[in-house]
Amino acid sequence: MSKVPPAEPGPSSDDAPLNPAMKQVHDKTYGPDAQGTDPMDSISVKKDEGRHWPNIWAASAIIGVIVVILLLIL
Repeated sequence: MSKVPPAEPGPSSDDAPLNPAMKQVHDKTYGPDAQGTDPMDSISVKKDEGRHWPNIWAASAIIGVIVVILLLIL
């Protein structure tokens, strides 16, 4: 007959974990009763701000492809 080992009891919440940094901690600074402002109210974006980023990324990609081709050929 095979013997089934007894199940080990799970760690209780009072036990210190092996890594103290992994211990679950609940931050009670902010709760459902905390009041604040809507983050969307503090956004200040100017018209056409960031309009040039797609062009910058496209130019960077083209330059990168050219450099890779040159490195493969030479």
